[in-house]
Amino acid sequence: MSDDERDNFKGQTINEDGTVYEEKKEQEESQSNVHIYMTHGLPLRIKLAIGFIIFCVLAIIISALGFLILALPYLLGGAVIILVYQIVKTLLRHR
Repeated sequence: MSDDERDNFKGQTINEDGTVYEEKKEQEESQSNVHIYMTHGLPLRIKLAIGFIIFCVLAIIISALGFLILALPYLLGGAVIILVYQIVKTLLRHR
């Protein structure tokens, strides 16, 4: 059997002791379309811990964006004041 045939083989496999089994990995991949994380073998409290960590990270990101939106008018106002100050300063120096 060539390497390509062996790598792409789907079906029953016979062990040295004579037991027959099917490639369950191939069956699982064909049944589900999207696999982001392998969570079916993890205990529930680890799943909850991962979920809590993801929730906290998303909360920090969303709160940072919210703070930026709230502070944006003040930041733009400060930028305009600095820009006007620089323009007036250069105009007064040239006179």
